[in-house]
Amino acid sequence: MKYFFTYLLLLNLTLLLAQDINMQDGSFNQCSGVFYDSGGEFANYGNDESFILTICPENPGQLVQLDFVTFSTQLNTDIMVIYNGDSTASTPFGTFSGVANPGQVTATDDNGSGCLTIEFNSNGSGNTTGWEANITCLTPCQTITSQLDSASPAPNSDNYIRVCPNEEITLTGSGNFSVDGTGATYEWDLGDGNTIPGQSATFSYPDPGVYVVNLNIRDTNTSIDPQGCPNTNLINQVIQVATLPDFTGTQAVQSTLCFGESTIINGVVTPVEFINDCTPPLSGVTPLPDGGGAVYETSITVDCYDNSQTVTDVNQIVGVCLNMEHSYSGDLDIFIISPNGQQSQLFDQAGGGTYWGGADNNDNGVPGVGADYCFSMSATIPLSAAPTVVAGSNPPNNSWEPGTYLPVESFNSLLGSPLNGDWTIRIVDNLFIDDGTIFSWSIDFDPNLQPPEYSFTPVITSEAWDPDSTIIATSGNDITVQPNAEGQFTYTYRVTDDFGCEYAQDVVIDV
Repeated sequence: MKYFFTYLLLLNLTLLLAQDINMQDGSFNQCSGVFYDSGGEFANYGNDESFILTICPENPGQLVQLDFVTFSTQLNTDIMVIYNGDSTASTPFGTFSGVANPGQVTATDDNGSGCLTIEFNSNGSGNTTGWEANITCLTPCQTITSQLDSASPAPNSDNYIRVCPNEEITLTGSGNFSVDGTGATYEWDLGDGNTIPGQSATFSYPDPGVYVVNLNIRDTNTSIDPQGCPNTNLINQVIQVATLPDFTGTQAVQSTLCFGESTIINGVVTPVEFINDCTPPLSGVTPLPDGGGAVYETSITVDCYDNSQTVTDVNQIVGVCLNMEHSYSGDLDIFIISPNGQQSQLFDQAGGGTYWGGADNNDNGVPGVGADYCFSMSATIPLSAAPTVVAGSNPPNNSWEPGTYLPVESFNSLLGSPLNGDWTIRIVDNLFIDDGTIFSWSIDFDPNLQPPEYSFTPVITSEAWDPDSTIIATSGNDITVQPNAEGQFTYTYRVTDDFGCEYAQDVVIDV
């Protein structure tokens, strides 16, 4: 029995040690433990090594990931190559030596195996501490698409849902999963800052406007995203909530009558247009402290266009405008960067000591006075060719004249950029000494880019006065009334629009 327990102890120790892999020739199926150089946790790797090691996942469909905590080899002589696959014939991720840490390396789901192959060669003289990398496996996200199964009220022929303020809406949706939807969670984003969990949601909107509703789904796979893998599409169900009509002009010619007198009451109603405000927000203040080679960024989020819309013509970007000051124009490179990383250079270190705006040349971090500079393809000259004015302080100096100028690089480089997302201004401060401030910046797009369903005007489909025995004549929407007693008489003008909403306006006559 004593020998049996000793054997179990050794077996358990072997299993524990098997979680870690030292560099060697071979192949392992493993999703945990630590990958070391040949010296293991405490020793250096050796001279004249030449090893090829492949680490594959434990289960089909998984992807091996190595997260290098430390890395140190002899620069350009002791070299590691990591391949995206199960052999050195696979595409290499890169070659690493010295202290060029590979960081986190993950097999891609298109390599067919989920494996990573590591090749290491050292020379015959000198070695060092090698590396330590944690081994994990990821399960790639499945494809999930959300869909709207039913809606009450139902969408119209243009696929918009049209309702009155505070009218109840019920939506039911589901998901299509390429692998398995068991345990998935569902959440409706109502487009007004509110969400409702579950596959069905019942809600209403008190305020007129346009709301874009989506169903967000996440599965139980948390190996890539701790919240679970999300759906990859948007329903973008448009819901239009009717505006209240304007009853200005619905009034009596005389609101006070003597007994036996009559008066005309005019019935007037005007539909109210809803225009979606798609003007991107202004940024906040961004200091530009002195710093040679420093990079400063400021972003704004654009979210009022259809998610599939992209920039297809340079003139769709009406202008990029900055309100800023800086005490040395020759310091700065300025770029506009779109949500997917495409960029256009607006300005390129021109003008030497020319100011931007009313700069304070004390350069002590105290902001000067900003001026407006816009960049547009409709301009005729770049800012580098602009006239100057005298502005600023300590001392006053030539400063670029505020106005609209051509960017250094055409907005052609932004074609294909999504409209929605984070647009960023990047400032590169190339020289020391001078400082400045961006007080705000904005980007303006062609108003015609706005989807037509994001604005609407209800149509009045019926309008009439409620029946009343004291109405003695009707002409169109005007009535003549003759109250038959003293006191107050109320007449109601009732209208219905093409949303199915009914509104009423009362006119009171005192007798």
